[in-house]
Amino acid sequence: MRRENIKKVVVAGAMSAVMGMSLVGCGSSGSASAAGSAEGVTKVVIGSGINYNPYCYIDENGDAVGYEYDVLAAIDELLPQYEFEYQSMAFDQLVLSLESGKIDVAAHQYEYTPEREEKYLFSAESYTSYITYLAVLIDSNVQSLEDLTGQKIRTGGATSATTQILTKWNEEHPGQEVVLVNSESSSDEEGAAALKSGAAAASVLKKSDVTKMNKNFSDDGKDWLKSVGDPINNSKTYYLYRKNDPEEQALRDAIDGALKTLKENGTLSELAIKWVGYDVTEEE
Repeated sequence: MRRENIKKVVVAGAMSAVMGMSLVGCGSSGSASAAGSAEGVTKVVIGSGINYNPYCYIDENGDAVGYEYDVLAAIDELLPQYEFEYQSMAFDQLVLSLESGKIDVAAHQYEYTPEREEKYLFSAESYTSYITYLAVLIDSNVQSLEDLTGQKIRTGGATSATTQILTKWNEEHPGQEVVLVNSESSSDEEGAAALKSGAAAASVLKKSDVTKMNKNFSDDGKDWLKSVGDPINNSKTYYLYRKNDPEEQALRDAIDGALKTLKENGTLSELAIKWVGYDVTEEE
């Protein structure tokens, strides 16, 4: 993968998503890759995120960076039959773009859910452990969802596994419902402000996210946020593809093979440590 060329494509995709313009570089019909094949090399359009630091986000230079992008670049290096191009957009836009054929792969720390399996083809290889907890202010007495009855919890995107898990909680616990606040387009700074101001009583985050929030948004250098209770979710993350599409199946198998190689040679762990600070390919 020619990294400098990728950055130009990534920035174009990110800016179009942020400004609400049409996607750049996507096929107008059918799969995104169909329009870009040449000399035996197939263009593959990958969709990933814009504000989930350190996984997939736009940095101060306007480049799309993070663990997701570096893993994909390493995968592309192992697959000479494909050339990856990137589109950067908000979380919930990704699956819509996948369904419409504007992108070929959705990469944004997707966890398995039965609802997603009905619509999308999952990669066979996972690439990150994803264990989330309730995150509350350091002086909070909250220990579980039962302590948050009637209060607001930031959940991420409307299609996120967290939203689905907490929606099911509400259905199964009448009288103990929590209020879900979707926040797929918000920044870490906005999330921190919501918790500090009381606009939300809790969020659902990985422990690494809590560490990051404490480091980046402390008012006095001390921790202000903590993880509590049992995991809200304990899962792995996968890439998503369109179902019932032979080209997508072949692409998935090729990417799975490359991903397995990156696990075996240690590259995946190295990239995780580089971006997150520890090996998120293992259990937290």
